[in-house]
Amino acid sequence: MDAPENMDKAAWTKEMLHVFCDLSIKAIDMGMRPNTHFDKAGWKYLLGSFKEQTDHAFTKAQLKNKWDGCKKDWRIWKKLISETGVDWSTELGTISASD
Repeated sequence: MDAPENMDKAAWTKEMLHVFCDLSIKAIDMGMRPNTHFDKAGWKYLLGSFKEQTDHAFTKAQLKNKWDGCKKDWRIWKKLISETGVDWSTELGTISASD
């Protein structure tokens, strides 16, 4: 399903991403993601709290797109660091690989 043509792509800063991740973890901890998706209360919480903390009023679709993109990136990262000879340095925040 294509996004509506009149919907602008959300511009995310690093700080906004951190806020979104923190709020998502909080919503999950509060039980607002009973299965694989946030429930109605979860999205309401994310939308309101995100606007309150960042002063950006993104739509549910924009937040969901970011969630889906982060989930995809996380899966790729998990697969990468599980490869033989690849390690994650928590100290440096980087991936290292042997030759």
